[in-house]
Amino acid sequence: MRFEIPPTMAESEMEIRTIDRAGAFIEVVAPRHWTTARIDAWLDWADRLASDYPIATAPAGLEDVATLDPLLGGGPDRHAHRLAAWGHALGLFDKPADALNFRAAVFDLMAQGLAAPGPSLAFGARVHPLHPDPARAPQAEATDIASQRFTQLATPGASIIAERLNAVAEAVRRCEGDAGACANLADNQALARAALEARAAGASDEDIFAAMCLGRDDLAAFEPLSRPVYAHTDRARVTSGGADASRAAALAWRGGNLTLAFSTQDAEALRRAEIAPRAALNILALRGDDQLKGAIRTLVTALAIEGFTGFCSTPEAAYVRRDHRPLALCVAGVAERLVCEGLAYDSAEGRERARSLCALVAASARAAALEIEKITGAPSAQLTAAVDDPEMALRLGALSLGAAPWLGPARLAESADGKVFAVLDAAALAGLERLNLDVDAARHEVLGRRTLEGAPAIDHEALRAKGFTELELGAVEAALMGVTRLDEAFAPAVIGAGFVSDVLGASDDALADANFNTLALAGFNPEEIEAAERFALGAGTLAEASFLTPEARAVFLGKDETAGEARLAMTNALQAFTDAPPVAALDLDFTALPSEATKLQARAAESGVRALTIRRARAPADFRLDIPIPTPIEVRQPEPPRDRVVERIIEVDRSRRKLPDRRKGYIQKASVGGHKVYLHTGEYDDGELGEIFIDMHKEGAAFRSLMNNFAIAISIGLQYGVPLDEFVDAFVFTRFDPAGPVTGNDSIRSATSILDYAFRELGVSYLGRADLANLDPGELNADGLGRGEAEALERETGPQPISRFISKGFSRGAAPDNLVYLPTPTRARAAEVCPSCGDMALVRKGQALICETCGVRQPRAGDGEA
Repeated sequence: MRFEIPPTMAESEMEIRTIDRAGAFIEVVAPRHWTTARIDAWLDWADRLASDYPIATAPAGLEDVATLDPLLGGGPDRHAHRLAAWGHALGLFDKPADALNFRAAVFDLMAQGLAAPGPSLAFGARVHPLHPDPARAPQAEATDIASQRFTQLATPGASIIAERLNAVAEAVRRCEGDAGACANLADNQALARAALEARAAGASDEDIFAAMCLGRDDLAAFEPLSRPVYAHTDRARVTSGGADASRAAALAWRGGNLTLAFSTQDAEALRRAEIAPRAALNILALRGDDQLKGAIRTLVTALAIEGFTGFCSTPEAAYVRRDHRPLALCVAGVAERLVCEGLAYDSAEGRERARSLCALVAASARAAALEIEKITGAPSAQLTAAVDDPEMALRLGALSLGAAPWLGPARLAESADGKVFAVLDAAALAGLERLNLDVDAARHEVLGRRTLEGAPAIDHEALRAKGFTELELGAVEAALMGVTRLDEAFAPAVIGAGFVSDVLGASDDALADANFNTLALAGFNPEEIEAAERFALGAGTLAEASFLTPEARAVFLGKDETAGEARLAMTNALQAFTDAPPVAALDLDFTALPSEATKLQARAAESGVRALTIRRARAPADFRLDIPIPTPIEVRQPEPPRDRVVERIIEVDRSRRKLPDRRKGYIQKASVGGHKVYLHTGEYDDGELGEIFIDMHKEGAAFRSLMNNFAIAISIGLQYGVPLDEFVDAFVFTRFDPAGPVTGNDSIRSATSILDYAFRELGVSYLGRADLANLDPGELNADGLGRGEAEALERETGPQPISRFISKGFSRGAAPDNLVYLPTPTRARAAEVCPSCGDMALVRKGQALICETCGVRQPRAGDGEA
């Protein structure tokens, strides 16, 4: 493989920069216009370079790594030397001179900021390249999304923090009422208690908030994925919002470690890209086709050399190839290139231009790969724009990667003395000139004028009228060069605390307030402050620039103004040129719910992207939940019984007494006049009735709705302290259909209405009102007429298992199985002794007394017998 000396390019002006690294200041040779953050990123990359080096086979000029170019701590030249030496050992180059030319080409690309390699891979390494400890690096997984399960926190052996977080989600799920109120710490007392317990156990407020969101969407709290997972599923399942879609969205929302592809091949390609050697190509700075093709050939060769994962030395000191990784060549600066050419990111012309650029990169990369394949015989694959590496983008000057939009027209620059200030981005300048637009007006719109001379509402004249002198105005004007908000230039530390207190009248307490605003104290309203701030400091964007047409404004939209649909459309336009699909990143606010992630995921799937991932914003640095102290649960003790009550005064607390989340009660099924009625009750911990539900069948929707709302009204009254006996007295003996015989209830045999039956049952069960029970079916009818005396029903008088009366689910197995209930007869029996057998078993039947033991009939007094 032949390599010529690379063409001479415009060299960057270098200088010695002083950089603070790990608490120590070091001197580094770096390009003059690079920021400290960019230099730091290159130094971090250089610290992790692999150190293996084939000195035995290195040609002259490559065997000595002691004298390296000092650029960026020697990292770029050390990397270029190592790749050239290994390439020569592989037999890729025809002559040693080709290896030296290759070293020069690789170094030149990095020195000029035209390319940025990814993490350096040692030969023989098969693990995740970004992990600091290769022996413990998590391995990516490609799997069907249906095989992924939520890892529950409340599993046996889980930590106390996990159990508390699951209790937080459970408190939201079990709450009845409005979903927003149930997830509100101020409204849901059970949630507040669970959140306080989770915080006390050591859970972070961010995890507590995540558990609350999961509970609101009826999901249990679960652990985030511990390793990258590339899952695949059918596109239709995601667009329909089924179980697979919800599972994928929740897993990605919880930890961001899930990438969802819509084919098995794409999921596997993305997984393999995790261990692929990678590099990013600055397509913004590479303009000519020849220059672009030469840079691509150099980068593909460098990646191919790192792609061989295994060598073994032979007695002849040669190296044998064992395996080969895929390659990941990312395109950087596509969105910036569109701005330079005056094309809108969200336009058909912009997408077509991006397609042509990526097509040229893909064709050149494949041509270089085929050339290497002919020499080595090892197949290779190009995974263009298959990875998202923010550090790699930072080393290229914070360019966009792949289909990502432009960051915006404002950029940070650094002066020689280390001061950071905002400037207009080079891409914005080129685009404004391309469209023949006013650059000065754009600079004022984005960066501001950095003065208050001529500002609306708050200019020098207005400030003098408030008492400002030339001393304070000079301090403000000097501060405007380095602030991001107008109130920072008017801080007491800038204009003097004495002036603020003596002239503007600020108190000591006001000055101590972190939110103190001098301009507000001076009498300026928020609208005036905002207008002056935009005049002096700029808007940071051209999205609302009045001097631009709507078409021109669309060209200069930054990342924050670019709609999600535009990003999906650009991803669709570029994914045809990649072996592994570009991953559409779907951004969500920190406060978004998993259900919102499901909807966003469905829209992305409908757009046709091959792969997507959800990136939920991290919590703000000062994020903290405001958890109120819940009111203690009041347990009302029953009043001691009184022998005589002459007058009773009831004081009802106006506050509503909440029912416990897990409550006991019973369900009574009965039939009134042939109509089934289900009466449900809910009780407080002390056994007092707190709610009822009345469900009916075979009735119209209107009648059922009336009964449901009537039950809700009764329940609210009970919870606000209305005595049950007031309701019982008000509604028994009410008459309306359905009415008639009652079946299925062992105490009530007939009722004049549904309400009569319901409140008879409640009176008997909760108030002991035996006078409301009618055991004999002939005792009362719907028309109020009796049916005559009938035989008393036989009752079970033997011991009964306690499970007939206590819910096993409510007690959770706390009640022993051997408990029994000994019933007390509720109906009186004759207390007369039989003269024949001596048993107290003589009962009345008809007009005679008959012994139930021996069967002897005894005449009653007055029946004519002696």
